[in-house]
Amino acid sequence: MATKDLVETLKKVFRDKKRDGLVVDTIGLASAYHGLVKDRYTLAVSAPSLSGKTKLEKIQAITSLLFSDLTLDQRQLIDRVRVYDSVEELDNYRFNDFEEYPYDGYNGIQRRLPELYPVN
Repeated sequence: MATKDLVETLKKVFRDKKRDGLVVDTIGLASAYHGLVKDRYTLAVSAPSLSGKTKLEKIQAITSLLFSDLTLDQRQLIDRVRVYDSVEELDNYRFNDFEEYPYDGYNGIQRRLPELYPVN
């Protein structure tokens, strides 16, 4: 249930920031460290409005937003932040829980992919 509430809060925050120029069209949550840590997530964000920035600038922009608009309990659920330029790029990384490096432990294992949530 905490995940569902977190997703709804994040969608609301990103919808509210759209009028300030931040466009986030889709978010995703994956279990942090490929599920090794309970109740901690990697937050992945498709933010086309940040496409001209460096990777670090993108992460800082989203992290600053999280610290200003989420409660401490909500922030503690987010272990990592990944920011992508498009929904297609975000979708490509979802097959590895939004991590850049391959995780060999998933070879041949049937698993559930992280859910993607459109921000309307």
